[in-house]
Amino acid sequence: MNIIYSWKFEDKKNRWTSWYTIALAVVIWLAIWWFLTKQYGMSFIVLLVAWIFYFLENNSEDKIDVYLTDLWIQIWQSFYDYSKIESYTYIYNWSKPELLRLSINRTWIKNIDLIIDENIVLDLKNVLPQYLQENPKWELTFVEKIIGRLKL
Repeated sequence: MNIIYSWKFEDKKNRWTSWYTIALAVVIWLAIWWFLTKQYGMSFIVLLVAWIFYFLENNSEDKIDVYLTDLWIQIWQSFYDYSKIESYTYIYNWSKPELLRLSINRTWIKNIDLIIDENIVLDLKNVLPQYLQENPKWELTFVEKIIGRLKL
């Protein structure tokens, strides 16, 4: 196994304090509303989903290592064989490269987005076509742009 290319990126969510306050108020309001309307299951589900989201958000790695080898792509501690990756694309936001999106042959997680910059794109354009097929038709959807702007 030879490491062909590697990079690191920071995947830390930079949310302001009022974002958490508003989210907590909405969750509590929904839980109380569903409890008062005797929809106890929905109250439990909304609290459970909020707790899981908060747990995953605060226990994820801040720095992600990506390694391209001649056998697979390693993203943090997960390995993705080239045969399990359908295609890749570079996603641009206002002509600036933002993401490398990998389309994975899986049931639950279909896409993996890796943060990139212009230098990484220039390097990867020489490496990735040897192992994967590029799909140039993808771009950020309207919802993804809103999520990025609101830092959700």
